[in-house]
Amino acid sequence: MAALALSATPRVAEAAPVLRIEWPTVPGCPDSSVVLARARAAISRSKDAGDVRAVAEITPPGAEGGSWQLHIRTRTVLGAGERTLDVPSCDALARTAALLVAIASLRAEPPSTERSIDELAPAPDRIGEPATLVAPLAPLLRPKRPVDATMAASAKEDDAHFVPSAGLGIAVGLFPRVAPAANVTLGYEAGWLRTRVAFQAVLPQEEFDRAVGAELSALGASLDVCARLPLPVILRAKTYGCAGATVEGVRASGIGGIEALDVRRTAMMAFAGFGAEWEVGRAFRIGADARVGGSIARPAFLIESASDGQRLLHRPAAVRGEGSLTFGMVF
Repeated sequence: MAALALSATPRVAEAAPVLRIEWPTVPGCPDSSVVLARARAAISRSKDAGDVRAVAEITPPGAEGGSWQLHIRTRTVLGAGERTLDVPSCDALARTAALLVAIASLRAEPPSTERSIDELAPAPDRIGEPATLVAPLAPLLRPKRPVDATMAASAKEDDAHFVPSAGLGIAVGLFPRVAPAANVTLGYEAGWLRTRVAFQAVLPQEEFDRAVGAELSALGASLDVCARLPLPVILRAKTYGCAGATVEGVRASGIGGIEALDVRRTAMMAFAGFGAEWEVGRAFRIGADARVGGSIARPAFLIESASDGQRLLHRPAAVRGEGSLTFGMVF
């Protein structure tokens, strides 16, 4: 009887490609382990991946905000590559770097087993990444072109936009006590300059003197011009310095007098202020402002009683202040 013998030869698994990256430590940004994990995940289904050694340099946004810059150099047995890209966020740095490392690792030849990653050098007849990979990914890997003056001017024009907003605030010094207020604002921004027109309603407040008094209310408008301050970015906020003026119509309606009191006067203030603004996505803004100024017009409101005659009820303070918190949309 013939015997049939079956033998099984164990399959030798291919060694996983070696990926190394020199990645700077930036507070709040993903570290090198995250970049490598994403790169390995990108090439996990490919059988044609090779060893890669990469060196990354990161440039944070400047004092006026802007984008992060990633400069990365890659080296494989097939060649060397170098890229400089602008990305919008810290996490995008890791995603972009992982993609570039994965692209450098993918190739049409099996991984080399005779040379270590420290000995990797470009082949004599190869410069840059494999041609089969460059073509479909040309928009991503194409070197940055120099920006001429015309393109720069166009970019500045595109940066101009309107920002209508609404918010709540306080007025200090206009009435005897701190008064809540509501406001609506229309702003126009162009580059590092902006101008705003705001309308504000101050909630009514009652003031008495010996059982005789008045209810004070006010409606006002303000105009200011602001410039971006060259300060370090704090909590991702853009900071501004502002100057402008406010005109308010103040009304006093009598309470408790012998005759009804209904007086309207105009108050004015010139101010300087400081503001901070946070972007919420690309379409929304949250802003906070504080202003301090001096009264240009300080109307006096008088009351009169049969027993004490005429006397001063209220007059706006010589030094006034305002604060507001706004929410706006970008158009």
